[in-house]
Amino acid sequence: MQSPLSQNEHAAIARYLSGIKKQLQDVSDLFRTRYGQGSRITEGALRTLASIACLEQDFELLEKPQEEVLAAAEEVVSSRSN
Repeated sequence: MQSPLSQNEHAAIARYLSGIKKQLQDVSDLFRTRYGQGSRITEGALRTLASIACLEQDFELLEKPQEEVLAAAEEVVSSRSN
């Protein structure tokens, strides 16, 4: 599968996703400190952080050879079902 993005666009999106993940990590850390690990707001922040981490991982797979993508996809599916 060929990526519809240029190399520059792909690199820019990867940087954006990384930045978003870092910001969400900071927010979830703050919420955990202020409201506790089990609070609803902390759990929501952690779910959002997990979602961006999955999106970032899926995006990185776009540039890998097909065999690597299939193996990684199987890993992602099995880890998400646990």
